[in-house]
Amino acid sequence: MKRWIKNSLLSIGCLGLLSFVIAFSTNWTHKIIISSVGSSGVKPFIEYFSKQYLEEHKDLDITVDAGGSGFGIEQVAKGYTDIGNASKDPYNTIVNQRKDDLGELWEKNQIKTYTVAWEGICLIYVPPKLIDKSIDLNTILDINQGNITRLYQAFSGISKGDYANAKPKLSDFISNQSLKDKFNVNIIPYVRTGGSMTSGTADAFYTDSRINFDSSQLSNDTKKALEEGSYGNGWKIYQTDEANSRAWDMFEKSNIPGSVVYLSSGFVVENKELIKKKGYGIFSYNGIPFFHNNQSKLNEGYNWCRPLNLMCSINEKNEVDFILWLIELDPSQWKNIGAAGLSDEQKESMGDLKSDFDIELLKQPQHTWFGAKYGN
Repeated sequence: MKRWIKNSLLSIGCLGLLSFVIAFSTNWTHKIIISSVGSSGVKPFIEYFSKQYLEEHKDLDITVDAGGSGFGIEQVAKGYTDIGNASKDPYNTIVNQRKDDLGELWEKNQIKTYTVAWEGICLIYVPPKLIDKSIDLNTILDINQGNITRLYQAFSGISKGDYANAKPKLSDFISNQSLKDKFNVNIIPYVRTGGSMTSGTADAFYTDSRINFDSSQLSNDTKKALEEGSYGNGWKIYQTDEANSRAWDMFEKSNIPGSVVYLSSGFVVENKELIKKKGYGIFSYNGIPFFHNNQSKLNEGYNWCRPLNLMCSINEKNEVDFILWLIELDPSQWKNIGAAGLSDEQKESMGDLKSDFDIELLKQPQHTWFGAKYGN
């Protein structure tokens, strides 16, 4: 009798162990992992929406890591990740730099660049001390056709041209004559190490303003500084890592009046209460403030934007399905987190989303946009 009980208990124990093994195997071995690496600016958007997507696709898991736009482009070309993220056009990286024959790998692996949304670029500044609290800090300083070259000169650190004998000041960007004296403090730029060649945010800051200005007003040294990160020492400049969070940390800790940093709108929206609490201001763009009733004005006149690009092989079904799901999201879902969803016209500009890949664009003799072109 005791042996029967013992055997029964042993059988129950084995069944329990077998059930545990089956359950463990079901939960862990059947998950399909989609890896995604690249731009720190794209990362929070993918993390935000992937949670919603995975609720509908229990058999998948999506991992998202940063590393920079250039890193994401390189990793997807070499097949080290399923999806590469970039907050910039990958053209220069895979064609002009010809690094590691990325163009050949792009063609071999049939990589397509999908623009899933657009994100704004915002300039945050620390106002002078003892500024009247009644002043709207998000409208008083404005970037426009008349002064954007001064902004680029300021961020280059090159003391030539207009700044040969004078440091750039916040008052250079204010039209209200009665307030010019109050904002007469030197600009202290916070720039990305490596310039636009490495940072998607820096690239958008320099190349995607969509303000029509005469670029010949910028010296070759100024252009080189912004493109390559070879900044001058005409005035104090702080160099930060590529990530928006790292740039913000240095900017916030320094907290020096006159400090100016460019950040992605997604980061700004996520931290808008902290920015307001700290008493910082946001430059307006062509007279249009970034915030209006706490909503982003992207696609409604505030057009300083960069693409949120995801790149993968058109042969990878799970990855393509996820990206197409992102593209078809209601634009309001993007707007709530500081970005702009795509119009039907922008979606059409990407061609056949399931079969066309980028290589034909690579063969064009001149620079060609990948993904969805900005509508304005």
